[in-house]
Amino acid sequence: MMRHLKRSDEGVTLIEMVVVIAILSGVLAMVVTVIIAAQKNVNGNSARLDQIQQGKVAMESMSKTLRTAVRPSQLNATCTGCDQAAFLQGNARSVQFYANINNPANILGPSRVSYTVDNSGVLTETLQAPNAHAATDYNYQYCTPGPGCTVTSRVLARGVSLNQTMFTYYDASNNTFSTLPLASADLPRVDSIDIIVNISSSAQVSATTFTQRVTLPNADAVQQTAVPTP
Repeated sequence: MMRHLKRSDEGVTLIEMVVVIAILSGVLAMVVTVIIAAQKNVNGNSARLDQIQQGKVAMESMSKTLRTAVRPSQLNATCTGCDQAAFLQGNARSVQFYANINNPANILGPSRVSYTVDNSGVLTETLQAPNAHAATDYNYQYCTPGPGCTVTSRVLARGVSLNQTMFTYYDASNNTFSTLPLASADLPRVDSIDIIVNISSSAQVSATTFTQRVTLPNADAVQQTAVPTP
């Protein structure tokens, strides 16, 4: 005698299994897509924050130190061999100058400071203090970098654009020095500098750009004293 199977005993057909698997695969694909997108978003935010942090550190460090740019002859009139310009060199991606930092009571003298972006996009700050000298000797001397010569360096930022002009130089009349590197006759005339730092440390996010105009109070003081009284 043939027994009829109940509906609950028939099991699942192949078509039903295929449909269920297809639905689950679609749901799983959507979940994976959401997870990947969320991870990319997290990584992107992290990269963006890193760029912002690097840019802030670089801009604050450079602008703060550049404002102390000074002619060595300004610190003491008896410095017979001192440079008459605060800047030693100025280019689109590098600058070197005398900075009146780490110089309490003008005992040590101005330090030589440089900011340079190398061909790999690394922005580096280099600082060199004057050689040790007698308290009354204001003819500041600097050793040649190498063994026995102390020069401190630190990296301010990585991923700096090589296609962007970082330093733009202006005179007291706000005219741009269009010829770079700066000629020796133009170095004493620098009155302010535009700094543009464009950082792209990750392909996941667009570049972050920081811009600031830095005025040079010590240079202004020299410019003003050089103007004849009517």
